Amino acid sequence: MKKTLLSIMTLTATMMMAAPAQGLAATSAVEMIDFDVQDISVTYANGVMHITGANGMVVKVYNLAGIAVKSFMVEGQDKRISMPLSDGVYIIKVGPSFTRKITVNRR
Repeated sequence: MKKTLLSIMTLTATMMMAAPAQGLAATSAVEMIDFDVQDISVTYANGVMHITGANGMVVKVYNLAGIAVKSFMVEGQDKRISMPLSDGVYIIKVGPSFTRKITVNRR
């Protein structure tokens, strides 16, 4: 009985010490991902998409059904693309990790 109780206490103490290290590692990974995309900016107005900080990256525009509406490569640090879109919600994916939602409403 004493052996079982000691084993449970040891296991609990070990788990409690490991938990903060796991939480810290997860926070650091998220911060690193944010650093990779912090310089990318996407805006859309009057049928023109303005993208900065995405030189050499592929941009994909999806409608809410998940269908790719447009795809192109950004060449240069500051790019403006004429892209008339119908009213609705679109998902913009730039490179492997930057994603934004835009709403087009011309009313």
